Amino acid sequence: MPILKYRTRTLVPISALVSEITYVMCGARGETSNRLMRALPQMKFIGFEPDAEEHARLSARPARGFTYFPVAVGGRDERRTFYVTRNPACSSLLQPNQAFYSRFKDSGPVVEVVREEPIDIVSLDSFLPTSGVNRIDFLDLDTQGTELEILQGAQSFLSSEIVGVRCEVEFSPLYQEQPLFGDVDAYLRKFGFMLFDLGRIRNRRTNFPPHALTRGQLLWGDALFLRDHAWLSGRSSKMALFRLCLLAAHFQFHDYALEVLDSLLAGSVALTPEERAGLAATRHQYLEDLRRGARWIDLLYGLEAIGLRRPIKLVGRLATQLGDRLRKDRTMVEYNWTD
Repeated sequence: MPILKYRTRTLVPISALVSEITYVMCGARGETSNRLMRALPQMKFIGFEPDAEEHARLSARPARGFTYFPVAVGGRDERRTFYVTRNPACSSLLQPNQAFYSRFKDSGPVVEVVREEPIDIVSLDSFLPTSGVNRIDFLDLDTQGTELEILQGAQSFLSSEIVGVRCEVEFSPLYQEQPLFGDVDAYLRKFGFMLFDLGRIRNRRTNFPPHALTRGQLLWGDALFLRDHAWLSGRSSKMALFRLCLLAAHFQFHDYALEVLDSLLAGSVALTPEERAGLAATRHQYLEDLRRGARWIDLLYGLEAIGLRRPIKLVGRLATQLGDRLRKDRTMVEYNWTD
């Protein structure tokens, strides 16, 4: 049940307690709109995009709340080589592993390096405070293999009030000497983050018949991490807990959002009477809306009660199989697909 359809009444009481949410994205190519920005009016977006042409395009007419810096982000302030690839979206501070990439359909040419440029790199810990940004609430990384070093260069922010991290991760070395998913996951767990979701992208090999079906190899994906609310409660980070609850709800992790609410109402941190009232109102409306959104389940239970359990299961299974078959047959013949 998508809570977004209920946000105008469900989350207003807790949203009113949060004056600002800072969303930072490294690798902001093409990012001119954002679901969270539309859902939460107090959201402020800060994007880093080192490609001068793309930065100019993004900055020409930015939407409300969007700010872009023409800066490359890494683990520390230094000068590095930037590998510009035929597909600009694949450019990286790491050299592409073209020998491996070329084993997959239509992948080799896009990571061909067309030029190498010297470029100045900054860390988030050094750059953002000098730009007047002293808190990150949500960090989004899409930098082609350098995500772990960016996290290592944001240690002071990770040690404070970041409540969520979305990070592109790889399961095979698409760039030379790059960290893989396990490295990123292990690092973030040191700061109390937990994996909540993982979008998976698969690629098919070049020698496979173009219209035949195969699962393909899992190469990369988008991982979403949220902070354990117990970690924040232990540091009395009340506002961070409010933001965590809001973001968990908007990502549709409703069970976790309610767990955060219950923890707050149970006294994990000190609340003012106004805050307690706002959280209680949010919890009440949240449960009501979740119940309304699940009414179709009650309908199914009613049909099962009058002896239609088996036909319902058969129809549901058939619809699922047909939907999956149509989706996978259409996408699995492409060079990659999302699982």
